[in-house]
Amino acid sequence: MIGEEDFLDLFIPGPVNVSKECREKLALPMIAHRSDTMGNLHQDVASYLQKMLFTDNQIIMSTSSSTGLMEAAIRNCVHKKGVLNVLNGAFAERWYAITQMNGKEADTLNVDWGKAVTPHELTEKLDEKEYDAVCITQNETSTGVTTPIKDLFKIIKDHGCLLLVDAVSSAGGVETRVDDWEIDVYLFGLQKCMALPPGLAVASVSDEALKMAKTVPNRGWYFDFLYLKKYHDRNGMQPATPVTPIYYALQYQLHKIVDEEGIENRWSRHTEMGNYTRKWVKNKGMTLFADEAVASNTVTCVNSSGINVPQLKSDLMTRGYLFATGYGKFKEKNFRIAHMGDRTLDELKTYLKTIDELIS
Repeated sequence: MIGEEDFLDLFIPGPVNVSKECREKLALPMIAHRSDTMGNLHQDVASYLQKMLFTDNQIIMSTSSSTGLMEAAIRNCVHKKGVLNVLNGAFAERWYAITQMNGKEADTLNVDWGKAVTPHELTEKLDEKEYDAVCITQNETSTGVTTPIKDLFKIIKDHGCLLLVDAVSSAGGVETRVDDWEIDVYLFGLQKCMALPPGLAVASVSDEALKMAKTVPNRGWYFDFLYLKKYHDRNGMQPATPVTPIYYALQYQLHKIVDEEGIENRWSRHTEMGNYTRKWVKNKGMTLFADEAVASNTVTCVNSSGINVPQLKSDLMTRGYLFATGYGKFKEKNFRIAHMGDRTLDELKTYLKTIDELIS
């Protein structure tokens, strides 16, 4: 049998630690997924998601990973003109692969890893050709880069495109105002900044995106935005059986985020942790992988600077921490420090002090 002492403190960029209070919500009695109880729960969660995201848009929830809703965005929002995928990291490249595997016409705007696309680069690319949509990863977990959607959305809208945003490691941690920034699909999972278990993915979907979906054939069944909306409008139902226990934990967490901490305060806490981590990196004589101007406030990617990354990971496990190496091709060339979810600055300081002791 596994006991609590066997679990490591997760300092990785997802899944993250889940509070005892949220875990207790997962143990509530099972309910019927066609019941009024489930419908009311779904509607309350959806209304609080709208508050957190500053949107009146349709809320879609899917029992899947965020990758499922990345595919949904492509299947529902890309038709005859194709899509522009902005590539600046591993998860942006995954979205491009999804686009291709769904048989959609796709072009790419390639940006060096560690950087974010600039307004000038985006304008030049969109001037060349018309597209149905533009896909942007708001926070690239593989590189620790946050793309400033606020500086880009007007360019995309002026070119008549839908704006599709992967917010997997930014929703609930990085400032986002969906309606003000005219984001058509804003999708994310719960296992990162929301500090919940994986298993449920969320998206806000604009009226313009829903109108586009009506023109697109072969949207599939499970991820059809119109089908999901139809059931949502039936007092918060889902076409297929949803992961009901996570709804209770999500409801608890959303009320805590919106009513207790306040979403702007939550953004500020993540900014404080990001600033502290970047200062620590500099003080150690190390360098950031990301350009500091676009460095993420939820995950910091650090060039290894001669540090034996596998050894550091092993040593931290003996101290009770699970450590994040670099992603993919950068596995041993850099490492990542996650500071997201319900993490506090004091917890982060203790973790970084432990790293200091091991690499000094």
